[in-house]
Amino acid sequence: MADVNQQKPSAPKRVLSVPYRRLSEEEAQLPATAYGNRRVQEIDGNFFENFAALSWKQENHRLRTAHELQSLEKGKNAKANEADHPPPCETSVVPHPKSHKLSRKEFELLYIEVLYTIKHKIGTTSGGHSPYIHDLYQYAQESFRVGPEDHARLLAKASEEKPPIVILNVTVVEAKGLEAKDADGFSDPYCMLGIIPGSRLSGAANAKDEGFSSDEEKHHKKKNPLQKFSESLRKKHGSNKADKKEKLPAKYIQATTVKNNTLNPVWNEKFRFDLEDVNSDKLHIDIWDHDDESSVFEAAKKLNEVSGFKGFSRFFKQIAQSARAGSSGNVDDFLGCISTSLHDIPSTGIDKWFSLQGRKAKRTVQGQIRLKFHLATREDRGIPEEDNWTDVRQHEDLMAIFIEHEIQKCDEVYKWVGELPQAAQTILHQHAIQGDITPVQQAMCRWLSYSRKHMEHPFDYEYLLQVLEELEKSWEPGSLSRDEEESVVESFNIFIEYCLNLIRNMRHLFPPTNKAAYHRLEFVLKCLVYIYDMRLFKKCCPFQKDLHSEVVQVIKKGNLEWYEKINAQVKPITKLMDDVTTIGELPEDYESEEETINSLVELVNIINIDAHKAKHYYHPLFQSIVKVNYFPSSYKQIEKLLADDAGAILEEELADGEAGAEMREVSKHQSVLSSPKPKELGTTLFELYLALKEFYHYKDQLSHSDRKALTMLNYHEWFKGTLTTWFSLATQKLMNRTHKAVELDKELEKVEAVDPLIKHSTSAVDVCCCFLQMVEFWKCLSWPDVAGSYTFVTMLTDALCKAAKHYADNVHQKLKEAGYYDEIGQFDVTEQLCITINNIEQVRKALKPLPEQLHFAEIEHAVGKAHGEHAERQTRQALHKLIEGADKEMVQKIKQVVDRVADRMRPDIKKDVFHLCWAPEALPAEKAINHLMEYLDSNLLTLNKHLLRTNFERILDSIWVEVLEEIKEVIAQEEEGKTKSFYERLYDSCKILEDFFHAGKKGLSKTQLYSEQYRELLKLMEYNRSNTPRLIELYYQQRLEEQEALEKHEYGVLTVRVFYRDDQLVVEILHAKDVIPLDRNGLSDPYVLIELVPEHVFPDQEVQQTRVVKNNLNPLFEETFEYTVSKKQCCHHGASILFTVMDHDLLMKNDYAGEAIFSLNEVPGIHGEEVTGYEALKESHLPLTQPRPKMSGALSVLESRTDDKMAQDFVKKRRTIEEEAAANCKPES
Repeated sequence: MADVNQQKPSAPKRVLSVPYRRLSEEEAQLPATAYGNRRVQEIDGNFFENFAALSWKQENHRLRTAHELQSLEKGKNAKANEADHPPPCETSVVPHPKSHKLSRKEFELLYIEVLYTIKHKIGTTSGGHSPYIHDLYQYAQESFRVGPEDHARLLAKASEEKPPIVILNVTVVEAKGLEAKDADGFSDPYCMLGIIPGSRLSGAANAKDEGFSSDEEKHHKKKNPLQKFSESLRKKHGSNKADKKEKLPAKYIQATTVKNNTLNPVWNEKFRFDLEDVNSDKLHIDIWDHDDESSVFEAAKKLNEVSGFKGFSRFFKQIAQSARAGSSGNVDDFLGCISTSLHDIPSTGIDKWFSLQGRKAKRTVQGQIRLKFHLATREDRGIPEEDNWTDVRQHEDLMAIFIEHEIQKCDEVYKWVGELPQAAQTILHQHAIQGDITPVQQAMCRWLSYSRKHMEHPFDYEYLLQVLEELEKSWEPGSLSRDEEESVVESFNIFIEYCLNLIRNMRHLFPPTNKAAYHRLEFVLKCLVYIYDMRLFKKCCPFQKDLHSEVVQVIKKGNLEWYEKINAQVKPITKLMDDVTTIGELPEDYESEEETINSLVELVNIINIDAHKAKHYYHPLFQSIVKVNYFPSSYKQIEKLLADDAGAILEEELADGEAGAEMREVSKHQSVLSSPKPKELGTTLFELYLALKEFYHYKDQLSHSDRKALTMLNYHEWFKGTLTTWFSLATQKLMNRTHKAVELDKELEKVEAVDPLIKHSTSAVDVCCCFLQMVEFWKCLSWPDVAGSYTFVTMLTDALCKAAKHYADNVHQKLKEAGYYDEIGQFDVTEQLCITINNIEQVRKALKPLPEQLHFAEIEHAVGKAHGEHAERQTRQALHKLIEGADKEMVQKIKQVVDRVADRMRPDIKKDVFHLCWAPEALPAEKAINHLMEYLDSNLLTLNKHLLRTNFERILDSIWVEVLEEIKEVIAQEEEGKTKSFYERLYDSCKILEDFFHAGKKGLSKTQLYSEQYRELLKLMEYNRSNTPRLIELYYQQRLEEQEALEKHEYGVLTVRVFYRDDQLVVEILHAKDVIPLDRNGLSDPYVLIELVPEHVFPDQEVQQTRVVKNNLNPLFEETFEYTVSKKQCCHHGASILFTVMDHDLLMKNDYAGEAIFSLNEVPGIHGEEVTGYEALKESHLPLTQPRPKMSGALSVLESRTDDKMAQDFVKKRRTIEEEAAANCKPES
């Protein structure tokens, strides 16, 4: 109604008293553990609780494993966690290979070698080495575990040995910035280098010292010893002393090759010189520009021919002459020289740039030379100087002894990172330089000793990787002898075999829950990969199998050994007792089938834990380091082993008779398990199913081809029969529980709520929890075959729906037995009644989420995909029909109870409504309705307090309907005294009741309140309380609503255009369509009457008409009419244009063809907006209607006003039109 709220009572509204906040049904849902009746659960031995707990048990098992592994990742320090514990001992699982043991004699000889090395320590201390001889002796004694007496004895032997010969190793690397001596701006430089013995240098210097006049001159001559030595020889040339023969070793002077046309020559040439006294000998180097064949370079080559001091001086005389000659003559040009003492050379050697000097202080030269030199020793043993294999082997043994000594001092060997103390490093360094052991030989010895000792006492693999990297960095082709290479290759092969054995047993040795062990596995793999990538390994082992195949093979072997081990561990004892022959010999609690299935469950659970570790921990390591797909390979192998054992056990334990024949189709995996033996069904089989489900969940990590190759992928087929049996058994137990839950509620003195905030009793909680437990059990199964799960989901849904209906029947029966439906006795709204209604609603709502919980949509789609759209529709209908049927039946039960409440309240409502209607006219509505409101308030307060919101709304709606029916009955009674004020008060009372039942959005919604019944009642009261003009307006409004509600246009359509512009209402009659034929020729002669209505709104406007269009049912008019009316008139309530289509007749009365109403309230331009363009061209298509006589409505009310002329004239006019319509036109459908 347009102005249904125009007149409102001025008194304050009275509304239904409801709490500020109400609990929703979801909030009212509480778990059975808190509010259920334990006596109900005990009747079947906690059947549903046990099966629902399977998912929790499986989840807890998974979470416990995940927690242990997450603790490793986060580094948590927990007592129960082994993340920070020492790793398992490798040697307890993988024995270390046998290694060479030193005999007693070899041991003493090595110790003497160490003492000899310390005693003859060479070079100055540097590079972090120990400078104290005493510390070195002490460390050697401790590491070799030699007593004081043996130490003194062996030290004496070392002291008796002849001191070694000190050697200077010189590398002339390069020079830069040399002086250009040739015409082309370059030089052809070469170096001549030699050792100036300290004894000979001092003798020559003493002979000359007598002529020196100052310390400055002495100092100057020391700076050029080679030149002074030559000058001294020249001065003594003529004397007999000078002619005295004295041998000079030829090794004292050597020369590099010539580098042509360069000022920055690069030589990288090595030289060795024996030293007489490292503390006094000096190294001297001259750089020359090569000019002809008789140069100093050529002379230096013939130095071996010099047999005496005199010949030696001749060559240096030529050097001096060259220095004086400069660039003239055909002798080599001098480019510079250096001279350096050897006493301060560090044991680690020197790599340094030296600035060149001239022979005279006044002569300047340019350029620098880079030299490397380090000290070494050799002993006169009668073997080639280049052969140091004995020293290398001693170096390896010595390093191994030091490693063993340091390991013995460690409490946690696995944490040792291979570092040796300063004293050990110093001894090893001295032994290396004195034995002239090259860096690559040292790196080789380091690898041999550390890898050997690691296999005896496993320490940090990360350090071993560093040792390998040093060896690879220092090795170049030809840098090791054949024996040395064979030794390295042998160590590689031993270490590789050792590591592969570790990988084979990695589940025990490298568990992911142990942080240190997992770290070790990572570097075991890195060491293996690095060895296979080493140039040395590829050169010496060209036919070695590739690492990938080796690792894959050893993983498979390890998988097999591990599976066989755990399978043997979990097998029940009865399976191992092959000699048992009688039942009496078995344990008292022996249950072969149960034990076998339990052992299989334990086996699969262990495999699942291993699969989790493989996927999340082992696989990433092997994939990223070795490029081995660890998880797919291991999973497929374990799956094959498990399928063989599980298939055999299931066939043996579960199948018999004909079922056994079906079970022998395991290889095809399409068999259906027969029902278990007739006994109480336990959880063991489903524990096995869940364990297998978890295992096969990992198949998603495999490729499509790998998944297809799995042996027992359809494992769920084994459990179909068992699951069918379970549903049958569970349905029976559920019905028993439902009955028992109501029965135990019944035993109480009264049905009490389990909690002040909860609005239902224990029986509803017990039944809902059973529903939840069954659903959770099914969800836990997560049946792999979605389409095939339709059968089981149907069984489950049917069981729950039957139990829900059974519960509603039991509760309803309880109400009957309590006398609820008796007609005698006083009726009171009690808490017992409310909780009973709530119980049914609570169980009903437990069915609502089933389509989502049980994935109906997915099942329907899967069935449709497998069997077509028709099967999909049938599946959808079958599943939803079960729930809809149960829901409908339970709602009917609730409605039956609720309607009974309203029915029992109706007599009192009838009495109060009668008092409301026939109270004195002077009494306002808010007072007249007081008795009815008090009665409703007192009863609804109890209902609101104890009912769920849904049930409270139901009962509110039922009472609201009862109130409306009583008011309608009063209005329908033909009694006198129903004046306009009567309907005014009744209308106001209805609005008060509306606010009361709405209760500020806490009661019924506006949609629920404004039912068809209430809207008709409001219209009826509105008509009766309105004056005649108002009622005429309502009539046209009613006709407009009827016209808009039409769906079929049986009398044709009239098209018009209407707009308001320049104080003129413009009406254009365009055309009509499908006008009904009213002439005998099957046509009509239509024209249109245009009338502004109501007449009291437009008193001065005449009726206008169009021209007549002959013989046409689709006439085209296109005529325009203008009316001078105000906007206010057009906006008046009910203001409309009445279009009447007539059939013109010449001799008889014109016939009525139909009419259409057009409201002026929404005409374009009526609210002041400018009408142009589209708005001016907008057409309206109005369906033609035929009015029919009605016994109700505005016209009937007008007709009842017999003393009102305006009303009677209007009724007469409209009744005439209705009669003409009835006479000329077909009935309106």
